[in-house]
Amino acid sequence: MSDHRQQNSVGGARRGFTLIEVLVATVIFSVLVGALYSVFYGTLRLRENAYEVTEARLPITYIAGLIKRDLKNMVAPVGLLAGPMVGENVEEGKHRLDRLEFHTASGIVNDKDPWGDIQKVEYYLEQPPQSGESEGNDFVRALTRNLLASTTEEPPEQRLLSGVQSLKFTYYDGEYWEDVWDSTTQENEMPVAVKVRIEFMPREENEREMRPIEMVCEILANEVGGETQEGEEGSVDGEGPGASGGSSA
Repeated sequence: MSDHRQQNSVGGARRGFTLIEVLVATVIFSVLVGALYSVFYGTLRLRENAYEVTEARLPITYIAGLIKRDLKNMVAPVGLLAGPMVGENVEEGKHRLDRLEFHTASGIVNDKDPWGDIQKVEYYLEQPPQSGESEGNDFVRALTRNLLASTTEEPPEQRLLSGVQSLKFTYYDGEYWEDVWDSTTQENEMPVAVKVRIEFMPREENEREMRPIEMVCEILANEVGGETQEGEEGSVDGEGPGASGGSSA
């Protein structure tokens, strides 16, 4: 009988775990959990960074598309609803604060704006509404939808970007890039293409640097030598601060 109990005792000891085995298993489990946590945390950080970059580029994508649509649908400065195209070269120190005014067929007809698709667009820089609100200028798009109004009113402004340091427009006449353009002195001709460059104010050390927006847009309805030139949309390269509003009308 004693031998049988001794054998059971020995068998029971074999079925258990020693303290060292428990400690080793705990250490291995801790290492695995730490590794899984590191992978999970890194994945979350990558997702957050990708989301932040996407959110930062959404306004740039929207504004770039808005500028492209306005420029490529520019109409000839003749006719009842059309007006002159005037691009002014404004320099302030080392920076350009240009201004561009033209008519374009990018308007969207709806119940709120029951006018035609031709509208007057102005692009320029302006100080923020409240001084000291932000460094730099606001990139403004002023829009006139009712071109047959009996009274002249100030067009509503859409402040698309803030913290802008420089706005530069250049115009390609088929041979050279010009800094200014006035269709009233050039027999109502339009440029073949327009180049846009928007630069932002320098950022703080702990902030991500904003690359400039730059694009080249060919004028689809431009006529050179009696033939209509059809162009491709330009490209945009840059990141910037969030848009402050503006409709796509």
